[in-house]
Amino acid sequence: MTGHVVAWVAIVASGLGLAALTFFALRRWRRARWAAAALVFTWAATPFHFGDGHLAPAFVVFFFRQFLEEGANPRPPFALLVVATACLLLLFYAALGARALWRRVGRH
Repeated sequence: MTGHVVAWVAIVASGLGLAALTFFALRRWRRARWAAAALVFTWAATPFHFGDGHLAPAFVVFFFRQFLEEGANPRPPFALLVVATACLLLLFYAALGARALWRRVGRH
């Protein structure tokens, strides 16, 4: 395996670990904990191309460009994170709606 593959396996594994911790930390909120865990994993594992074809998690590129690199544009990785979050929330609410519809249809 190349170094890039090993790095992304570590990123995905740590994203899954953080998502699991988030899920178990939010025991009181039944539905919101699924969304929060999925959001943590999505933000951890969303790749962003930068430089000469290098990949890095979008939130890492955003924070580096926003706070550590002078004159760098943080908007592209931030836009990617916003789109990923919007898609995730759309799927979450669609699943909630489908579940509610399934329960309503199943009762009659």
